[in-house]
Amino acid sequence: MMKLLSVFTVLFISCAAFAQNDYLFKTIESDTTATELPTIDKIWIEGLHIDAGVGIHGGVYLVEGSTRDYATGLAIKTDVGYYFNDHWAWEASSMIKFARVDELRIWGTQLTMGIRYRLPPGWYDEQVPYFRFFTGANINVVYTDGRKLPEFEEAYSRIQFEGPMAGLAFGGMRLTEQSKNMWFWEASLTAEWLTRESGIQMDKDVPVVVSRSALDGRSQLYTIFITFGGRIF
Repeated sequence: MMKLLSVFTVLFISCAAFAQNDYLFKTIESDTTATELPTIDKIWIEGLHIDAGVGIHGGVYLVEGSTRDYATGLAIKTDVGYYFNDHWAWEASSMIKFARVDELRIWGTQLTMGIRYRLPPGWYDEQVPYFRFFTGANINVVYTDGRKLPEFEEAYSRIQFEGPMAGLAFGGMRLTEQSKNMWFWEASLTAEWLTRESGIQMDKDVPVVVSRSALDGRSQLYTIFITFGGRIF
């Protein structure tokens, strides 16, 4: 897992090395009636927009400061943003992740709100770089399939962990060559604090919470996401 994260880090440092000091706006020959907008003005457009994408993630669970568990898997990302001006946007986002830890299936969800800031021009190949900060809540559901875990007094069909979270992201947006659709790539780092846990049993097809307890917040989950996607509208 650590080797995989190291490879990701090297890739992004390599990409950053291609950054140029001068940003060339794309202009197209115009006729007597119209002039094509610069590329940046086609991507960073004021108003409401929805972006969606998929990717991969790798993370580490720190349980009570004593044990570590590593996980990798797939992720699905959605951003609903309102672009106020040519630099700032407000966003409501969701990230759904799927992973396995010690043969246990995990379904995690992050629901966040935050801001997006367009970084100054200078990114290679007419990309529009941006930075995001977001915070919100996390829900991680562990499917035990009836296994009794050492940390719990009885076997549950599911165990749910909840708590606050925060994250940072850096990415780039650009247009496709022919269709002029906007697509993006993004690397993000999130920290989740697990402050509540619930034991869940299935009553036929209905999940029922049979126990609930508060945690001291010393269990955390740190995750790196790499996602790719495009603008829906």
